[in-house]
Amino acid sequence: MKAALLSVDKVEFGKINVEANPDYTGEFLTELKKINYNYKGTKFYRSVSLGYPDEQANDPKVFSFTLNLTLKQDNQNEDIVLPYNIDVQATTYMRYGSNKHTGAELFTAVRATGYSILYGAIREMVSNLTARGPHGLWMLPAASFSEAALQEAEADEKDRLARLENNEPESPKKRSKKSSSRKSKEKNDT
Repeated sequence: MKAALLSVDKVEFGKINVEANPDYTGEFLTELKKINYNYKGTKFYRSVSLGYPDEQANDPKVFSFTLNLTLKQDNQNEDIVLPYNIDVQATTYMRYGSNKHTGAELFTAVRATGYSILYGAIREMVSNLTARGPHGLWMLPAASFSEAALQEAEADEKDRLARLENNEPESPKKRSKKSSSRKSKEKNDT
């Protein structure tokens, strides 16, 4: 077994809100012990942020990546009825232990890893909580974030280069005195 270049130090949940929708009357698959839900047309909202210490702007090695995933009845078309309203935020802390990747390639790896780990953790958390809910287990669909990671990484690298050129973090993106982050929001329809 070969050690990974990007290691995950911790995953934590900052917000977990799963609420049953009393208007849901969908089908339950007894043999699979879960809700039979077709995600077509369902609107998922996500926001993400990637941060690293300011003093590492030249060569980032330590990262925090946060994913907030929201599915709410209020955001859906009237023909879509969700079994549960979901608003979950999770953060992973990662460390890059190599010089193999730099720039946008490094940010792509960090974001792709962050998305995979956090979406999987959120998916598992929602399944565990809804399994004891009034409508039964609701498994979020499998998802790929590789395109999002690639696009967001390009912007991350532009921000990093601008910070180096200006020798200071850009104020709207500054999270605290010791780390900077870049946030983005997006809506996904399935």
